[in-house]
Amino acid sequence: MDSLYSVSYGISHAIAFALGSILPSGARAAIESSDVVVAFAVLIFGVIILAATMINTIMLIWWERKLLGRFMDRRAAMHVGFAGLLQNFADGFKLFRKDTVKPRDADRLGFYFGPTAYMITSLMIFGILPISSGWDTGALPLTLLLALAIFAFAPLFIFVSAWSSNNKYSLMGGMRSAAQMIAYEVPLLLAVVAVVLVAGSFDLNTIVYEQQNYWFWGPLCVALVVFVAAMLAEMERIPFDLPEAEAELVEGWNTEYGGMFFAFFMFTDYLRALVGSVLVVLLFLGGWTLPTWVPSAATSFPLAGIVWFMVKTYIVFGLFVWVRASLPRVRTDQLLRVGWNRMIPLSLLSVFLAALVVMAKCLPVFGCLPSVGT
Repeated sequence: MDSLYSVSYGISHAIAFALGSILPSGARAAIESSDVVVAFAVLIFGVIILAATMINTIMLIWWERKLLGRFMDRRAAMHVGFAGLLQNFADGFKLFRKDTVKPRDADRLGFYFGPTAYMITSLMIFGILPISSGWDTGALPLTLLLALAIFAFAPLFIFVSAWSSNNKYSLMGGMRSAAQMIAYEVPLLLAVVAVVLVAGSFDLNTIVYEQQNYWFWGPLCVALVVFVAAMLAEMERIPFDLPEAEAELVEGWNTEYGGMFFAFFMFTDYLRALVGSVLVVLLFLGGWTLPTWVPSAATSFPLAGIVWFMVKTYIVFGLFVWVRASLPRVRTDQLLRVGWNRMIPLSLLSVFLAALVVMAKCLPVFGCLPSVGT
């Protein structure tokens, strides 16, 4: 199956030669050069990833609204477009029309740079996350490590946005956010270490292929619980939405933001939710693969890998919404106590269990385990 980049390169090559056929000979040689074709291929590749990311993020918002409506015994968004599908576009257009008012004494650079960088870095992650065997983004050897490194930039940009607003409530919200994210990044990374121990690689493609015989949620169930809890805290979703607390009048670190910059924050929150759901699928649920007992007809149709990957992703996000509808918000001291006193010991336990799994080599329930480093 051709990779996404090879398809982008083919489209770029066809466009370049189509333009060259109607241009003068001098311009034709320039437009058909390999450097220009590669540049257009990279641009097309980025546009496809950006479009797919934006569409899925908008669909996640609609999916959460519909699920919350069912959990609360109501119908949720249903009037704007079929089944309320256009409600999100209406909300975005409303925010686009609103002015962004900067506080008089706010730091201009930080005020505008914070939300912009927060969104851009979250979008960058999708350039390295594979979602099928044909969605090859360059086969980087350390894709998991790079994705987590970019994901960890969020506390910095949130704190910059809070500090530059010149509002004490925003600053307190930014400090709470930084403390929360740092407290839960440690168990998050330790849970990832458990997966890397069993898979023997930081490459997300390799991690998915190592789950051909069994998905990692079975032998690494403790790591899965820790990873999901830490990811909920990183995404600042209920019950860990203390820095934002959208039900309150003073909305945490983005109190002073309105218009499109407020939309940047809200959109990025769902981008990060999509990243979290994708990582859960890649690390613990076999990525785009299905168990061997599934009939071949379910995996042989066009784009089967992408379809099953997105089905898993939406199911995982549905579980996040279920948690939001079921659990109350915790206090700050409870949140930090759970992060440092409960999550870290559990994550260390998950690493120990992963080491036992690797030493055992073969389990009768989950099949033969791969050798570390292969």
